[in-house]
Amino acid sequence: MRGLLAVVLAISIGGCAGQSVDTSARVNHWVAVLAGPDAKLRKEAAFKLGNLGLSDPATVVPALTGALKDVDAGVRGEAILALLKCGTRAQEVTPVLTEMEQRDPDGQVRNYATKALQKLRNER
Repeated sequence: MRGLLAVVLAISIGGCAGQSVDTSARVNHWVAVLAGPDAKLRKEAAFKLGNLGLSDPATVVPALTGALKDVDAGVRGEAILALLKCGTRAQEVTPVLTEMEQRDPDGQVRNYATKALQKLRNER
């Protein structure tokens, strides 16, 4: 309870708007995990990077683009969803998504690619 009171007091005194948070360490951590051997962790990394994408799109978008070629369909699907959280920078992966929509061996990944392309076209 004291911890919560301290947080509320700190926010009310100092405010929380306008404070920048350095996310580079987290981005670098999840990029490294995305390149790791564990598919479950790679999928989690793609999700986390999607949430960090707007903070460092120059690092996150290329990492997620690479994950679109992952051997695990779950990782590829999560990478598609994560890229959509990266805003307009995700437009650059349209050719890759088009290829995935037509040729990915997993039906769910093809479906995600189709929906992602529709969303990206509407954002132009």
